[in-house]
Amino acid sequence: MKRVKHHYVLGALLSSVLLSACGGDSSSSTSAVTPKPEQPAQSDQGRLVIANADAVRPLLTIYDLKEQKLIHTTALSSAPSAMYSSPQSRYAVMLSRNEGIVQFADGGIFNKNGALQRNAPNLLAFQLKGATPAHYRSFNGLAALFYDGSDSEVSKFDVFNDLAIETQAISTQKLPKKHHGVAEPRGGYVLSTYLPKDAETLSLVKSYELHGDHFHEEQTLKNACNRLHGAASIQTYAAFGCEDGVLMVEQKGQQFADKKVLIDQRITTIAAHEKLDKFAAFATGTHALFIVDPKNLNATSLDWSLAAKEADGTTPVKRLQQVVNASGRYLAILDSAGVVHVIDSQNWKRLGQIKAIANVNATELAKSRLAVNAATDTIFINDTQAKTIVELDLNNLKIKQTIQLNDVPNTFTWLGVVKAS
Repeated sequence: MKRVKHHYVLGALLSSVLLSACGGDSSSSTSAVTPKPEQPAQSDQGRLVIANADAVRPLLTIYDLKEQKLIHTTALSSAPSAMYSSPQSRYAVMLSRNEGIVQFADGGIFNKNGALQRNAPNLLAFQLKGATPAHYRSFNGLAALFYDGSDSEVSKFDVFNDLAIETQAISTQKLPKKHHGVAEPRGGYVLSTYLPKDAETLSLVKSYELHGDHFHEEQTLKNACNRLHGAASIQTYAAFGCEDGVLMVEQKGQQFADKKVLIDQRITTIAAHEKLDKFAAFATGTHALFIVDPKNLNATSLDWSLAAKEADGTTPVKRLQQVVNASGRYLAILDSAGVVHVIDSQNWKRLGQIKAIANVNATELAKSRLAVNAATDTIFINDTQAKTIVELDLNNLKIKQTIQLNDVPNTFTWLGVVKAS
């Protein structure tokens, strides 16, 4: 077992989501379990954190959904290429891939001692740095951010939750060689892609156990997953996309058992939710969707678009983005015609569609992203051409509201208090 030293100390920050430390040592900072705080009785729609498209003068704007207005604007040191909500949805995690910087913004709405807090939002001075921050994965209260590395830096991943951001204590793990990979958080463990120094093609996944201020490198999974891309988790399983299907990893306490679900297409994107028992796996090139059953190790094709066509009437629509809503009830898929297709993830049947983007420009539509509102169970999509953010009601298959902005909403996310399930 290899012990890896780190530049950051995890301390007690992840005690609510991590397993106890080495050998059950009672003196370890992760041996205690912190109970989850009670959900506040009040409800709040939350706030949108929006970055504009100006690379010279990047700005961050906060839109309050309750007050229906912009409440805060601040300058950024670099324009984010992607933005996500933190595991407990208090902070915006803003990735600037080219600059190798990760910035954080506090949305100001959070739960403290069972009471809803509504504070002024602010940009944190605290930043993370590393070559090419790329894949961000959040599951069950813990996030893992994977850095692809560069010619002068190896790949690595950072692990954190909201408390770790607040106290600026992030745990990190370096890997042997730069590669475009992903790290999947699994409670007290992380499943990470691994490229040996003497290899050129990514095919391996290893497990790492968090032990307070360091990781232990544990297992190397048995099955190769060539040209690995994309990962997701449900309660007992994690899944990785491979050139010949899906690598299915079952977590059995402190051990991981992996098997392959063979599909005759390369899988590069996987969607899931902690309340689901199956995965949605998307193939590159064909844009086909497969529903993957980890228990029975099979995959079933699902026609998510009903063979819809683009404006020319002949070109089949392509999948651009996808998201599972906060409750896990719906899978939403944005296509290349500006339509969001809604799949009921309880029975994996197509419910219908919403025309989300009225005037489609292919270049601008490719910039649209889907974001989850975890307070109301709706989702948002940004329309960079119209300078709007549109809220979609997936249950009733309609547009709930359209928010007009002055600047182009290049990337954005929702922050607030997650609705109790």
